[in-house]
Amino acid sequence: MDKFNISTTDAAIAAIALDRASAAPLHVQLTGQLRDMILSGRIAPGGRLPGSRAFAGDLGVSRITVTTSMDQLVAEGFAEGRHGKGLFVAPHLPDTSLKIAGFGEPFEIHPIEAEQSSPVPFQPAAHDARLFPHDEWAKLLEQTWRNPDHGAATGIDTCGHPGLREAIAHHLHEWRGLRCQPSQVFVTAGGGDTTQLIIRAIGLVGHDVVLEDPGYPLFASELTQQGVGVVPVAVDEDGLDPAAMPAARLAIITPSRHYPTGVTMPLARRLDLLAWSDRHQALILEDDFDSEYRYRGTPLPTLIGLADNDRVLYMGSFSKVFTPQLRLGYLVVPEPLASAFENVLNERGPLASAIAQPALARFMASGRFATHIRRMRRVYSVRQQALIESVSRHLDGLLVVQAEAGGMHLTARLSVPLAKRMNDVQVSRKAREAGLVLPALSGYCAGSAGHQGLLMGYSGFDETELDAACAQLSGLLHT
Repeated sequence: MDKFNISTTDAAIAAIALDRASAAPLHVQLTGQLRDMILSGRIAPGGRLPGSRAFAGDLGVSRITVTTSMDQLVAEGFAEGRHGKGLFVAPHLPDTSLKIAGFGEPFEIHPIEAEQSSPVPFQPAAHDARLFPHDEWAKLLEQTWRNPDHGAATGIDTCGHPGLREAIAHHLHEWRGLRCQPSQVFVTAGGGDTTQLIIRAIGLVGHDVVLEDPGYPLFASELTQQGVGVVPVAVDEDGLDPAAMPAARLAIITPSRHYPTGVTMPLARRLDLLAWSDRHQALILEDDFDSEYRYRGTPLPTLIGLADNDRVLYMGSFSKVFTPQLRLGYLVVPEPLASAFENVLNERGPLASAIAQPALARFMASGRFATHIRRMRRVYSVRQQALIESVSRHLDGLLVVQAEAGGMHLTARLSVPLAKRMNDVQVSRKAREAGLVLPALSGYCAGSAGHQGLLMGYSGFDETELDAACAQLSGLLHT
């Protein structure tokens, strides 16, 4: 029987064909085809699946593509490992009621239209996949899958992989001068997850939170949905003014580089902000979302580094510095609050994926993460200057941009002649109809007036692409 299963398995697998032009990743295609073959009976229960190395060679793909697919089949109950023998189709399928079209029967697939897979000029905070360290990352993922450490093999730490928490603490000390223990670091699934975690851990429901205006829309959305009061306070050329801030339970601030205007809060205001926190017994969430990308000058110290109290929380993300596909971020909290956050995570469970955390920990500990940041910082600095030159060449008299010390986008101001013809929302809409992404600055405002401009991202595009996009925009705005 085993011999029969092996031969039919080999025959079925020989029919597998992966489409490299498809929007679906190769490992997803492979998993789907193997799953369909099992359900249709083309690969019988008990059939032995090929070894990952030989299978990868036959398909002409990386070994990690095959192992990722096989691991998914095991997780779904379609396959099982046998010690010393390899991987076999499960003798009893996870759901005998599952039915698919039999082999040879006509079945029409209506594919879902794929979303835009590559960034669109001038999409803010876009990543250039051509610059991602794919080979190094793939090797680390394979190593952690094949040789998991003890913690990863025995369970998931609700607060985050211990090695990653330690690596984040070390990174923050080296890059931002921040002193914290790994026990103060919590790995999250990004900004939304971090906000929800804070709401529960410090009991924000029914209280007010001060937000920058203009500011990051996600915060206002998450807070209001959970019954938290939102108080927008206008931002000027020096950022948020603590003198204009009312009493609140929490303030969410981007002092190093305000989003979206790009202004930096001077030291005097940072100290006033800490004084506001003391005066009202309020907490501060410092969002340091792209502080690694600073091209000129010395960055001002973090609020959490300046504070001599236990009222500042610090939030960071891997979406800007590594890849948004990870959906990983982190939160650093004062030691007296750490147990409250740990309790929430133990009760609720983690939302951050545990799959990539060990690999990311190794990537950071090896020094390759810092090397990647330095490389991207050089590239983005060149691209910012290229965008400034292209705007001057093609959009003179229409848009005004100035060099900024860091970041991944510039905020362009509308010239007086252009502003007389259309506002930033109209410019943004016209650009979108032509296939460009230029968010209107006024769209980030809750109630403040006078903020007109456009966000021009440059990080995801090389110099040629930026120049072509500026020339296209010029043609649009001259008509």
